[in-house]
Amino acid sequence: MTGHVDVDRRALPPFGAHAYGVIMATIVMDDLPAPAADVLRRRARRAGLSMVAYIRAELIQLARTRVPLDAVVEFLEAERPGHPIAEIDADAMALIGVYELSAEIWSVFSRRAGAAGMPMGGYVRQELMTLARRTTIEDVVLEFLEVQDQNPGLLIDMDAVIAATRYARAE
Repeated sequence: MTGHVDVDRRALPPFGAHAYGVIMATIVMDDLPAPAADVLRRRARRAGLSMVAYIRAELIQLARTRVPLDAVVEFLEAERPGHPIAEIDADAMALIGVYELSAEIWSVFSRRAGAAGMPMGGYVRQELMTLARRTTIEDVVLEFLEVQDQNPGLLIDMDAVIAATRYARAE
């Protein structure tokens, strides 16, 4: 996640403060491709959560879920005990602070990012994009409903949308 917004962090409240969290959550979302950010925003709204709370919950769940890269992490820890963990870049520090991630959670991301040869911020960004790409039928319906809300004269047959989505996904 490249911090393309120039912010003097000394002038902001400490990590975890609400206003700063909103600023950083916006920066994180702005760093994602628009379609991915839109999916995550819709999911947060559907869940009745702020973006910060939603992303935090997703990051915690992701860290607690075994992924194929964990086999590489385990190999490196067993065979190369001195293998460096990922760079904890400015984006990673912002993620840790804004989303109030515990040491247990961020250390999982750090080890995975190190195994992937990426800075932690880049690894988490990649994981958020992957998460957004794994759309559900509900995601598709919410997107069509959003379009319909923006264009009240547009009539969309949601049953047809659901059937077409299931067909396309071979469900």
